[in-house]
Amino acid sequence: MMKVLRSIEANFERFILAAILLALVLILAAQVVFRYLVGSPLVWSEELARYLLIWCTFIGVSLAVREGRNISVDLLPVLAGQAWLRTFGVVALLGSAVFFALMVWYSVPLTRRIAQIGQRSPGLNLQMWVVYAAVPVGMGLAFLRAIQALWHIARGGEVPGLSIIPDVVPEASVEERSRS
Repeated sequence: MMKVLRSIEANFERFILAAILLALVLILAAQVVFRYLVGSPLVWSEELARYLLIWCTFIGVSLAVREGRNISVDLLPVLAGQAWLRTFGVVALLGSAVFFALMVWYSVPLTRRIAQIGQRSPGLNLQMWVVYAAVPVGMGLAFLRAIQALWHIARGGEVPGLSIIPDVVPEASVEERSRS
């Protein structure tokens, strides 16, 4: 049972993203078929595809944090050398966790307001809070993944994503340059 739960935890975002991307492909393929072969386009398909893409983006942030593939500027860590990579990784995760927490903090009231207003989408007549909920859900998952990575590091684990930072300036070449 624990093996199954660990597998779900390890692939949670992948399952959701795969389902969303499959739905996107099917919806857009149906749109093409209906528009060009049947001659009657589906009026709701582009709107649904847009909303699914929004959800895909925010869930994808969580996956990127889990794998250490979120966008970062790695010039300073590479120049500082291998000894500092772990420190920079921890600082980046802490900063990301604060950002994700702030995003959740500010997006939840906005999503609630949209739900109270009762705003609906024009084509699907979908409650718009469902679309806006992508922000707190995705950022909340990303926050949890950042905390999970920090916990892993605190227990002696590797910083996620360190293996993808290139060793452009090896330690020896930095020392050689400073001597000349």
